[in-house]
Amino acid sequence: MIEKIIIQIPERNSLFNFEKVSKRTHLDISSVNSAVLLSVNQDKITRARLSAGGISPIPLYLSKTSKFLHDKKISNELVLEAIRIAKLEISPISDIRGSKEYKTLLLSQLIKAHFLELFPEIITAEVLK
Repeated sequence: MIEKIIIQIPERNSLFNFEKVSKRTHLDISSVNSAVLLSVNQDKITRARLSAGGISPIPLYLSKTSKFLHDKKISNELVLEAIRIAKLEISPISDIRGSKEYKTLLLSQLIKAHFLELFPEIITAEVLK
């Protein structure tokens, strides 16, 4: 029996993005998916929450990556370092949705996609390399 569900309303300066990769767009389990909620003041992240699915036996809150992003200025270098940290937090397995290497690559690309979507004026195509 569920007694209570608490949903914290995001701060006014919050930005959210969700990305998923799957073979079909509808009614399909994703190979990898990711969601990010960032509180931002000008070009600085004041709070970060990043999660991902398909990269471990259960969906994960990427706590180390989220903590790393806290109180940082948004830049290409920040995105690349966040990806490096995220890769250390995950433990994908190879299955019908893709190899562990493929899923690791997908998570990297989804993190890039979050920042490109939310901060196109700051993040450049350089981060895609």
